[in-house]
Amino acid sequence: MTAPIARPHERIYLSPPHMSSDDRRRLLNAFDSNWVAPAGPDVDGFEGDFCNRFSVGHAVALSSGTAALHLALLAVGVKPGDDVLCSTLTFTATANAIRYCGAAPVFIDSERRSWNLDPALLEDELRERAAAGRRMPTAIVAVDVFGQCADYAAIAPLCRRYGVPLVVDAAESLGASGDG
Repeated sequence: MTAPIARPHERIYLSPPHMSSDDRRRLLNAFDSNWVAPAGPDVDGFEGDFCNRFSVGHAVALSSGTAALHLALLAVGVKPGDDVLCSTLTFTATANAIRYCGAAPVFIDSERRSWNLDPALLEDELRERAAAGRRMPTAIVAVDVFGQCADYAAIAPLCRRYGVPLVVDAAESLGASGDG
């Protein structure tokens, strides 16, 4: 038996959204209560639930993952003219957020096991920069793709060793875990 062939112009979604009747009820409730923008009890509740679930003191819900990456990069000091190392296999938001800061994305290829940032190639880049006396990147953005966490057991120590802040884009892996 052969697989069905998609008809011309038929969309094949990577991850189609699932909207339940509860989602619809909540959406209409927010609309009817006039808490559509800029925030409201649902956003406050989401931030609180997030803090509880991940044992963190603070969380801020934003309008998009791109906005979150942009703010994270600004928070770690990325500015015009800087280099930011990032994964090759990512959504355009990663490079866009770096460019919004006026910095240049420097792509590090993915490793085969998870398709995430390759720690060995990251180490090569950082070591070569240090050996050549080149400026270190201002940040590293590791992107978790398809629910797979990057190898943070290898990446985080590299960031500490070279003094480069690590920004994690976990938009596709929220709730996943790696190495326990």
